[in-house]
Amino acid sequence: MANEARKDFNAMLHDAKDMPRLQIVTDPKTIEKYGGSRMYFAPPLDYDRAMRRIPFGRLTTVGDIRAHFARASGADFTEPITAGIFVSIAAWASSQRQEDETPWWRTLKAGGELNPKYPGGVEAQRARLEAEGHTIVQRGRKNLRYFVADYTASLFPLD
Repeated sequence: MANEARKDFNAMLHDAKDMPRLQIVTDPKTIEKYGGSRMYFAPPLDYDRAMRRIPFGRLTTVGDIRAHFARASGADFTEPITAGIFVSIAAWASSQRQEDETPWWRTLKAGGELNPKYPGGVEAQRARLEAEGHTIVQRGRKNLRYFVADYTASLFPLD
């Protein structure tokens, strides 16, 4: 995200923008990719609530949160673009509060990857995850990416 210092992420977190809602998708490629036509849009605050449920030493992924919302709403899938944006908003909103922290560092990208868009980037997420006992591994030569080793063993079930 850009210009984080000038944004009020807590206001964004509480702006539901006509969500939650269910939308029927008619694009054949989207239906094939996501396995159905019923697409759910969860509001930003729901992502924050899901992220708060992850206890010390445990993890989740954006995909796991999306799957949980789809099951809970009776949809085939949860819209992926807003999911990534809303997870970042929840993280930045937490960083702007003096208390009542959301443990954003426990929410990973697909495949257990750390999220460079979180407050403090990969370095901050890495430090917090290592403090909770996780091992971080680096992959790539030019485009370095960081992952939690054996992250699936630490996944927390949201259902």
